[in-house]
Amino acid sequence: KPRFCVESIAMASLTVQMEAYAFRELVAHLQWRSDVQNIDLMNLAGFCRNCLSKWYQAAAKVHGVPMTYDEATERVYGKPYAAWKKEHQKKASEEQMAIFDTSKDLHAKTAVPEHLLVQVDASAATGHSNVCGQDCDVPAPSALPQTQGVGETRIAVLTASDRASQGVYSDLSGPAVVEMVSSFSAQSGVLKPRFVHQQIVKDDEEEILGFLNSWSNNKACDVIFTTGGTGFGLRDVTPEATKRILVRHAEGLARAM
Repeated sequence: KPRFCVESIAMASLTVQMEAYAFRELVAHLQWRSDVQNIDLMNLAGFCRNCLSKWYQAAAKVHGVPMTYDEATERVYGKPYAAWKKEHQKKASEEQMAIFDTSKDLHAKTAVPEHLLVQVDASAATGHSNVCGQDCDVPAPSALPQTQGVGETRIAVLTASDRASQGVYSDLSGPAVVEMVSSFSAQSGVLKPRFVHQQIVKDDEEEILGFLNSWSNNKACDVIFTTGGTGFGLRDVTPEATKRILVRHAEGLARAM
């Protein structure tokens, strides 16, 4: 079994490398075929070089890498976007614009990842790729309110476990988190916890992400503790689900704990 886990990790690492290779080859091909206009790409495939640039910038945000949109476009275009447009971009014809306007229903319809991009009015969706025409800069999170003394902290605890969620055995890790936080609060006097949510879910990435998104977007709590699903099995996906909603990693805090 350990051998299987090691092989699974190695395969996951190779998969990332293979996907990165495919991205580099796509970028190289688009740089070579500078004769292909962005509007033609939009009309045929529902995305263009600008969309690819914004996805690239969004990926940088996920991993906490500072990157401007201009830097992202230069990576995709191979030169500053303004210089590329001056050299290669042609004025769109009436026929191209007509196709663009009438083919929007055939463009990519991908849900906007709210943790990466700005809020978009779903009623105004045009059918283009999920980053087309949007500003990729994520709004800065609002500052925490300043309080005097010890303020109340709303805490949610999410346990990921296939068997616990099915009642095969009782969840012990979730209550352990509550006990540890309560004990720390009593000993330190710097925290006044109120546990507003305690939930057990299957080891399913989308279900875990759903609760994290719901609790975060609804501002239902100040802190979310997750427990379970952090091993090396194929069903251990809590880190992957959590990573999809993070704006910035605080690795120092994890090491300190």
